[in-house]
Amino acid sequence: MRQDNHKLHRLCTLMLGVLVLVGCVSLTPPEVRLTGLEPMPGTLLEQRVRVDLRLINQANQALTISGLDFDLMVNGRRLASGVSSQAIRLPALGEAQTSVTVSTSVLDLLQQLPALQRGGPIPYQIQGRLHLDRRIPPSIPFRHSGELALP
Repeated sequence: MRQDNHKLHRLCTLMLGVLVLVGCVSLTPPEVRLTGLEPMPGTLLEQRVRVDLRLINQANQALTISGLDFDLMVNGRRLASGVSSQAIRLPALGEAQTSVTVSTSVLDLLQQLPALQRGGPIPYQIQGRLHLDRRIPPSIPFRHSGELALP
């Protein structure tokens, strides 16, 4: 009888593990869009930029995000990398906004100058991870490409 209980316990544990993995695989990653860039005071060699992001959750499950990290490419060139430990509550089938202050080199900004002077929409790509307030999965990767219209 004791051996039967042990087998039942192992079977239940295995089934629970499978359910957790299936739940992780079916999690639709949120979309992360760049909505704005605003220069902030900097130094001779470093420029600070506020990056505004919109997170869109297309899943019917709310997410509690404990932080994020990302790389931002503009016109095919790296502009900045950012991290934030700001908690974000992303409702099911909803949106949230956040801003992250990043640092970039003056050289990286100067390389962007010709494209900025041409005007028009600027192509960008942002990729990174949303860190979740849970263990499985601990983070969700994201990647988005779009265009940012400058005023």
